[in-house]
Amino acid sequence: MFWTSFLVRLEQVGSWLLVGVLIAALVAVVALAVWKIHHRVLAIILTALGSLLCTIPLVSTVNLLVESKAKSLAISETKAELKSLKLQVENESLKRDNLELENKNLSQAITIGNLTNEITLLENAQLSMSSLNEICEVALLETELKQTDVHKEQIGKIEEGLGFRANAYNDEVLVITAHDINAKYGVDLKAVTIHEDASGVLHVSGIRPTYIGSNRNISTPIVSEIRRINYKKAGGQLVPSEIIVQNDGKYKDLATSFATDFDKRFQERLSQGLESNFLDSAVVKLAQNFIKLTLASLKQDIVFDAQDETGVPILEYLNGKIKDKRSEIDGLRQAMDGTQA
Repeated sequence: MFWTSFLVRLEQVGSWLLVGVLIAALVAVVALAVWKIHHRVLAIILTALGSLLCTIPLVSTVNLLVESKAKSLAISETKAELKSLKLQVENESLKRDNLELENKNLSQAITIGNLTNEITLLENAQLSMSSLNEICEVALLETELKQTDVHKEQIGKIEEGLGFRANAYNDEVLVITAHDINAKYGVDLKAVTIHEDASGVLHVSGIRPTYIGSNRNISTPIVSEIRRINYKKAGGQLVPSEIIVQNDGKYKDLATSFATDFDKRFQERLSQGLESNFLDSAVVKLAQNFIKLTLASLKQDIVFDAQDETGVPILEYLNGKIKDKRSEIDGLRQAMDGTQA
């Protein structure tokens, strides 16, 4: 467009110069005919011939000027149209950029809203876990345990030489205790770990049934005694022939000591869950349901594994998730501030 406009301008300048030259030539011819040639007829002829010769190119030059002017106007109009079109394109591009920016900001705002909601849900789960974690263990099952514990153990080795009553003897302790317990079982939340794999599935492990305690634990001795067992030989073998309960104070105190020791062992087995293995599967199922309910707000699939070395405590996992979500929100807000600036 620039080169075309330059050529038109050059053509116009050349045409004006040519018009000036032709007019000057025409004036010169007329002046020559009037002042230099005294023969009237010859002067007229020369004037007419000069006028003809100068008028034809002059008219052509004027026509060329008109055409050049028209071209110049057309070029100016084309330039104006191109400028208007360029402005229109720039405005449309600016509108499109602004619309894309608005859509991007809207999308980021929606994402921030969703992340904020996720943080709220995570904080609720964290609060639930924190309050429960303070007591370490969650009681999930309460049951009545009524059972009788029987212990009969030999005390010392068989001694020989009682004469006519027996050929040998030994002592044994017999303790029978009735237990009436209102027991509570659950899990230790500090031992439960969680791991999120690449596909977003949560792997939970470390669920182990635990005896939490009881609000009633009554041990009632039914029998607590030391017994003398007398043996006689029959067919070359010693067989029990008589059982005598030792009732003097020394043996009663010994029987009480054994009863106390047996009850202590029972309580230890109870606290270790060894007296309630039959409840383990029920406690594990309740624990799994409890964890699913607590983590339901995360809206992620949950798988329970027997053991996972890569897992972290649930509270640590929730804290990490909240931190990541907040970092993501900060990044989006910084990006929005940058685009608006």
